[in-house]
Amino acid sequence: MSGLLRYILVIIVLVSRWGAFAQQQSAPLDLTEVKLEDLMNIRVTSVSKHEQTLSRAAAAVFVIRQEDIRRSGATNIPDLLRMVPGVIVERIDANAWAISVRGFNARYANKVLVLVDGRTVYTPSFSGVFWEQLDLPVEDIDRIEVIRGPGAAVWGANAVNGVISIITKSSRDTRGGVITAGAGSNTRALGLVQYGGTAGAASYRVFGKYFNIGNSAMPRGLPANDSWQRSHAGFRSDWDISKRDSLMVQGDLFANQANQTRRFFVDTPFDVQFPGTADAAGGDVLARWTHTLKGGSETVIQTYYDSYRRSDLSVPEVFRSFDVDFQHHIKAGARHELVWGLGARSNYSSLSPGYSVGFVPPGVTQGFYSTFVQDEMHVAPSVWLIAGSKLEHNVYTGWQTEPSLRLMWSPPQGRWTLWAAGSRAMRQPSRQDTDMQITLFQVPVAPGVVQVARLFGNPHLPDEEVRDYEAGYRSEITRSLSFDLAIFLSFYRRLETFEPLPITYVFGPTLEILAPYTYSAAGKARDYGGELALNWTVNSHWRISPSYANLHAVLRQDRTSQGTPTFSLANAFPSNMFQVRSAINLSHSMQFDQALYYTGRPPGATMPDHTRLDLRFGRRLSESAEFSVVGQNLLRPRTFEFGNSYGVIGTQAVRSVFASITWKF
Repeated sequence: MSGLLRYILVIIVLVSRWGAFAQQQSAPLDLTEVKLEDLMNIRVTSVSKHEQTLSRAAAAVFVIRQEDIRRSGATNIPDLLRMVPGVIVERIDANAWAISVRGFNARYANKVLVLVDGRTVYTPSFSGVFWEQLDLPVEDIDRIEVIRGPGAAVWGANAVNGVISIITKSSRDTRGGVITAGAGSNTRALGLVQYGGTAGAASYRVFGKYFNIGNSAMPRGLPANDSWQRSHAGFRSDWDISKRDSLMVQGDLFANQANQTRRFFVDTPFDVQFPGTADAAGGDVLARWTHTLKGGSETVIQTYYDSYRRSDLSVPEVFRSFDVDFQHHIKAGARHELVWGLGARSNYSSLSPGYSVGFVPPGVTQGFYSTFVQDEMHVAPSVWLIAGSKLEHNVYTGWQTEPSLRLMWSPPQGRWTLWAAGSRAMRQPSRQDTDMQITLFQVPVAPGVVQVARLFGNPHLPDEEVRDYEAGYRSEITRSLSFDLAIFLSFYRRLETFEPLPITYVFGPTLEILAPYTYSAAGKARDYGGELALNWTVNSHWRISPSYANLHAVLRQDRTSQGTPTFSLANAFPSNMFQVRSAINLSHSMQFDQALYYTGRPPGATMPDHTRLDLRFGRRLSESAEFSVVGQNLLRPRTFEFGNSYGVIGTQAVRSVFASITWKF
């Protein structure tokens, strides 16, 4: 930690001197002019499925705003999420990440629900998110709302430890043209062309984006095989049909080409590394109609269609999803604010046999149905009680309920909020859990004899469950200092484990000694911890945003279990995470931004702790043009963050510099 503190002090000294220089050399620029609203007045929609101020949100919520996005210098969603306390972001290779909230981290972290404009991007095939398939022009992101803790009462299954909701700008706010071009030491090329306008009562934007990421590094500085190319085109249109009706339609098309270095899923002395690819192409279209009723109530109908084709480990996957949701927001008198809704989704998933992986049956169509209701009751002048539940039906376990009860105290002029919550949330099984057959390793033991370990899905696997208890306090102490504190205690049961089955012999040209495994629900866990985020405007030129997250977990198994959990403390539960972000305005046209991220080593891990330093220098060349230079991973030439995962060989992130210019017209 001494090295970490030294870097923090260096940053503070540099920023202090730059701030003093800026005050002497240029007219002062107040950071409040850069759309940094007061903490308590930030608008959020993900907590209760209707717009409310942060002071009325009885949950641990962090909002990444557009100005935070622009000044971060990040070009992808995972790097943006690094700034959220309690969110674990660890790079596996140049095109794969392990991202979770409050532990249970893995490439397919299965306890976080991710949404883009209300459309889920959580894949039901593997219980997780293909982050390399999730890319948006960062210029079009209005904000990212991150709920730490269960959000299942309104969002449903898989919103176990958190919800990440990415909300894009209305096309009314992106009129005109944008051209961005950039390149650097690791980013070979990045380009965006976008244009927005109006046509009668409608506004629109269309864009095309491309980037090419080069290989990172392996141990001893050898080049890795993890380059990544992506082409992405999309549109959005917003109509004001009448004074009470509006319609939004948006769509995307993308194509990914990603390289990876692969191996068997379990380490053996006979492992052979080989080059692989994870290519994908697809698209989606979403439509949302909003009708405002008298008294401020409203109804929303949203539907979307999502489809992609993917080849990973030579396993061709075809996925199609069609979803319809209805929501009604009612203001019932002065004391009740009610939200209820209905939803239905149809998923088609087909996975053909590939390298050591197969699904039985290869293709299925599955239906999911849900309803929810939540009532926000104003029980006293400064006290609200929020009660709600989601009722869902899935093809694996039938009907499930996910209730939540929240209590909030927020005096009108107090500029602070105290809240507490108790929730129950579920993680549904996926096709990987129920239908997959995969060879974990294959070892020759004698001439004509081979030992094979194979994992079989369990079609009778139950839902995983968490019972979570939280409390939080957020306050604006002064107009220049605010903080947000959340603590939690969670109890998990029926967690997934690998359980051995009796050894069998398969006779043929080669004798197979088969060691079969299957999934079971023999795991339990308890974790607790907290997150603290500060926001300090030092002066009109300088803002500092430090945060800290602490996590402790205990994993246990039933006495009848003879296997191992699918998650381990050694890589999925870092105990300490710290970061500090600093933004300074050198003048009216120049900005200097710094971000330092520290992730402690998880208990018993072989991977070391790691620290990342990112710097950005931006200069506005004119009213319509801006130039920026971004340095990432600047502390070391190469850094491991996560290691191997699901057969993907972990690579080292390399120190890189990237320059870009943006022209608006």
